[in-house]
Parts: sequence; structure tokens; C-alpha cells
Amino acid sequence: MNTDIQPLDANIIEEVKRRLVKTYNPREIYILEPQREDNVDVSILVVMDKADLQQRYALMAEGHKALIGIKVPKSILVYTPEEFAEYSQNSSTLSYIIKKYGKCIYAHA
Repeated sequence: MNTDIQPLDANIIEEVKRRLVKTYNPREIYILEPQREDNVDVSILVVMDKADLQQRYALMAEGHKALIGIKVPKSILVYTPEEFAEYSQNSSTLSYIIKKYGKCIYAHA
């Protein structure tokens, strides 16, 4: 069994960033590549000014729709800056893991 996990190609990361910036006009985008063979999803966390709970699932669906054709298993989270700041302090959350081990691929100037 091959336990080596290959990093995402830089062109794929750039295309993910381009499509999500166009879709969301976010503050930040973080990406966390799989760390183990038993977890194949790429975790993408988008920080937006307006991401209320009632529209959160629709926003996540928009992100998945924007990434159609990019053949990488992925999960997308959408949070406000306040939510991300709070959740990323709790070591039991995916937000914490993404902030600690992931990479910011976009930050609005």
C-alpha cells in the first residue's frame, strides 16, 4: 500500500483560488491538503464578510458548483471573520486544524 500523499499541483491550487475568488469575493481562502491516506478530501475554508447561517449551505453549494471539473475530493466551509477567529482557537475544530496546518492561498488586500 502506498502511504505517500502527493501535494496538490500548484496549477490546481491557483485554479481553485481563481474560481472561488470570482464566486465569493472573500476576505481569505485557506486550503488544507490531506495529511493521511485515510483522509482524501482537501479542506477549503472561505472567510467572507457575509455568511449568515441561513445561507451557509447555499454558499457552500455555490463553491462546489464553481469547482466542477476540478477532480479533487473536497469539502468547503464558509465562515465570517468573527466565526473563523472564534472557531480557530478551539483545537477540536477543523478551523483550528486548517489555520494551524493549512495554507492561506488568498487574502484580500
